[in-house]
Amino acid sequence: MHINPDHFLETPEGRITTPERNAEAWAKCYVALNGALAAATASTKLYVLVGAQGSGKSEWARQRAKEEPEAVFFDAILVKRAERAPILAAARRFSVPAIAVWLQTPLEVCVRRNAARPIDEVANERGLRNVFAALEPPDRSEGFAEVIELPFSARPA
Repeated sequence: MHINPDHFLETPEGRITTPERNAEAWAKCYVALNGALAAATASTKLYVLVGAQGSGKSEWARQRAKEEPEAVFFDAILVKRAERAPILAAARRFSVPAIAVWLQTPLEVCVRRNAARPIDEVANERGLRNVFAALEPPDRSEGFAEVIELPFSARPA
């Protein structure tokens, strides 16, 4: 299962973002997460994707889902430990191992990819730069079973 707040912002007219819709999208993400973890099997893993907008999180999740269809992918910027804490708490409640996937994409690449998106999917550049600057690297001390670091040079462009 691929969980992303952006999925809940889609409308027939494109992605519509307001503070109220964002809050509702995040609430729906947590409902989806709890449902997916409640249905987990012994082989289910939760991947928590960490990186700025345009870092390649969604593409990584789509590719990995083909290899691990039973996995759960929580795909959002999640750059702060506090943002990851409720996801990790849910994983602990359901005894599902959580794995951080830190996409270490350079800022310039994130900015370029973001600008190339459809207009309704473009993040504010100042916001993207702020997110990039605020990133707190994921660490096993948060409760991750594993932290996968994906340097940009190790991935296709």
